[in-house]
Amino acid sequence: CQHSHAGSEEDVGDLFSDCFWEIKGFKQVVKRIDDGATLTDNLAQLIHERAELELKYAKGLKTWSRKWEDAVNKGPEYGSLEQTMKSLTVEANETADIHLDVRQKLTGSSLESIKHWKNSNYQKTFVKWKQTAAAQEGFDKVQRPWAKRFLKVEKAKKAYHLAARTLEQLKGQLDIYERDAMTTTDALKKLKDKLSKSETENDKTRDKYRDRLNELDMANQQYINEMTVEFEKCQAMEKIRIEFFVETIRDYLNFVDVSKDARLTNSFQNIQHGLNEMTIEEDLKRYADMKGTGMAMNWPKFVEYDEMGSTLPIGNLQMRDTNSNSGYDDNRSNKGAAAAASNPFNGFDDDSEWGDQNTYVSAPVTAAVEVRVMAMFDYTGAEADELSFKEGDVLIQLDEEDENGWCRGLLNGVEGLYPGSYVQLIK
Repeated sequence: CQHSHAGSEEDVGDLFSDCFWEIKGFKQVVKRIDDGATLTDNLAQLIHERAELELKYAKGLKTWSRKWEDAVNKGPEYGSLEQTMKSLTVEANETADIHLDVRQKLTGSSLESIKHWKNSNYQKTFVKWKQTAAAQEGFDKVQRPWAKRFLKVEKAKKAYHLAARTLEQLKGQLDIYERDAMTTTDALKKLKDKLSKSETENDKTRDKYRDRLNELDMANQQYINEMTVEFEKCQAMEKIRIEFFVETIRDYLNFVDVSKDARLTNSFQNIQHGLNEMTIEEDLKRYADMKGTGMAMNWPKFVEYDEMGSTLPIGNLQMRDTNSNSGYDDNRSNKGAAAAASNPFNGFDDDSEWGDQNTYVSAPVTAAVEVRVMAMFDYTGAEADELSFKEGDVLIQLDEEDENGWCRGLLNGVEGLYPGSYVQLIK
């Protein structure tokens, strides 16, 4: 260490050195306690900001998942590839939940732990931390008596060096006087007396300097021991801080390392399984059956002319008016659309080879005669009260066709409704 110099004991409080053993050299050690409190706040801020990033990322994933789940559900994708696409949004949603859990752990566990630890290890006084003040006071108490001896050594050294310099100057001046023929005997005598006094002062200050230094040397070991005790107190406090930081960082890593979360592993395994199990050929065949070449077609067949109107009229059935007096009790709002969808010839225009036969009117039905009709086309009832039949089936017509094109009839002992345009009267 390079010694600091001072001229009086009052200068002790103003001295500073980077060397721990010198006066006020312990300031860096004391400052480390304040730095520890600041670093604790920084660690809390670091974890808080990471927690907010986890929240922001989770929200982004949630938004993305909802957007694309809706897009896949409403989009044209189909088959096993559609399920795989949906699994991507499921994975994103589950990953978001994982990161929300990470955020909860960081804010609930890590930050609360840091807050509790700091409150336990740092107590604030009016101007500084209680621990900082205690360390400062401990070092000052040990160093104060040593510093007084040290200053006495510095003062004695200064006095001795001044006396030695004065003696050397007088010796040089005496040499000049002795060689100068113009020097009087009286002047030479006075200079020699002055030189003699200077030699005495030089010896005196040198002895005092050595005495002060011996006193300091005798106090050094006790000073070292007591300063070491105070220093180890600070070291112990710093060790506690470092160990707490290490444990907190370990917890932090365990929280943010989502690769160990089984939910994430399962999500990716499900996606991979879906890719491996994709039924591409089956999907394409199913599409062909539902939308393409595999669809069934009621191809037109030759129909012999029948003057009673055996041909199917062109045009859609009309929805039945619930306020009519047709005698039908149920409210059937979509019968026309259902019948039109089942009619294989629906959609032909009025200029087709069917000519102007747009309306078929059933023959009048009398109560005394059983009216029998034959199905000209297959029909599958869309609702529970409708009859289903195949081409060629014979039905008993119970009521005349209403203004919306619906009849009530009997087939195999079951009574129900059917579209009048799908049957022809049997003579």
